[in-house]
Amino acid sequence: MDSTSELPVILPRATKVPAPRQTPSLASKHVLVVGINYAPEPTGIAPYTTGMADHLTTRARSVTVLTGMPHYPNWQLDPQYRFRLRTREIGRQTGDEFDGVAGLGPNDGLLIRRLRHYVPSRQSAVRRAGYEFTFMMNCLSAKVEQRPDVVVAVTPSLGGAVAGARIARRAGAQLVVVVQDLMAKAATQSGISGGSGRVAAATAALERYAVRRADRVAVVSDAFRDQLHAYGVPDERIRLLPNWTHIHASGLSGPEARQALGWPQGVFTVVHTGNIGLKQDLGNLVEAARICAEHDAGVRFVIIGDGSQRSAVQDQARGLANLEFVDPLDGVKYPQSLAAADLLVVNERPGVGDMSLPSKLTSYLTAGRAVIAAVAPDGATAQELRRTDGAAHLVAPGDPKALAESVLALRRKPAHCNEMGVLGRVYAEANLGRDAAAARLDALIEECLTP
Repeated sequence: MDSTSELPVILPRATKVPAPRQTPSLASKHVLVVGINYAPEPTGIAPYTTGMADHLTTRARSVTVLTGMPHYPNWQLDPQYRFRLRTREIGRQTGDEFDGVAGLGPNDGLLIRRLRHYVPSRQSAVRRAGYEFTFMMNCLSAKVEQRPDVVVAVTPSLGGAVAGARIARRAGAQLVVVVQDLMAKAATQSGISGGSGRVAAATAALERYAVRRADRVAVVSDAFRDQLHAYGVPDERIRLLPNWTHIHASGLSGPEARQALGWPQGVFTVVHTGNIGLKQDLGNLVEAARICAEHDAGVRFVIIGDGSQRSAVQDQARGLANLEFVDPLDGVKYPQSLAAADLLVVNERPGVGDMSLPSKLTSYLTAGRAVIAAVAPDGATAQELRRTDGAAHLVAPGDPKALAESVLALRRKPAHCNEMGVLGRVYAEANLGRDAAAARLDALIEECLTP
């Protein structure tokens, strides 16, 4: 079976990156960042929100972050925050330097305000509403010492975006909404219990409220534009702000990485990392592993991460000797796990289209390993992977037989897998660098501050 050559090929588009500009006006301004996910959460949206705040700290007079208590991806409160209602933390929370500049900003630095909120151990529309509502109300009641000149609200959470819009209006501040996920689409596409009908309509109304009040809306994928247009956001207010790679490739060969992790040698290793939730539909990967076990004993699957569906997926995989579950890894072992893979997997529930772009894509492409994606052919993930010009092989979602057949076909083509990995790394170096992302963010903030 061929790789993406079977699919319509879209060559990488030349990415126009704004030239770095000095932003003296920002040096005297106060920035408020609102987002429920933040370091030390290791995956998902947190690394990007944290990176933006760290970068803005090097530019602005001060940056305040309103965020939640660490709880993702396992949807359990970090034990050290379990009995705390609110916290104040000063300074950088991660070693992931957005633009290579560490430390505090030109004047007052970084203040992180953590606010208690409901954390559902199981996902449903009602529980999700409680999660969003409690964070929103705590944001609106929180005292912000410095009146912000710019508010950057990150969705998800939707409650945080709505709160950011209200705070910006009260303060007379400019509002930037960064759309990592489209929450109304997520309500219908992710498979969350009770997520259709009135819940989806209410979510869409809140999402529309936040983005229509934004001076600029930043999207991580152009696939989100149509929904924003439907909300009444004119295209001239929408800017593309792709996520950047927040890991460094380990530099190890596959055998070296497997040795470092204690993984077996001499088997074709297929790895999935990140959240184990409804959207990821990893039961599909379990069944593909089952089919592979019947046809080829030399294929091993590894699912790394945690999430609301991990127990259910583990139950489904009981008895499979060729599939292993691994807890989330630290900043050293995670890049090693990517290097240890012969094939990296993106898997999405059938029906997931333009609601989100998996944050793992930047890490996968940077790692220089072949990618296989069981995703909707017209969705945001497929659109992004086609831009790599051959780094990924796309198969239909929800079809474990097709996924297994593709894995086995790629196992028989090691040279082709290596070529796919090289193409991914080339694309990442050209399009997913921190400098380009920092320049885009600077230009976006400067645009808001320019009369």
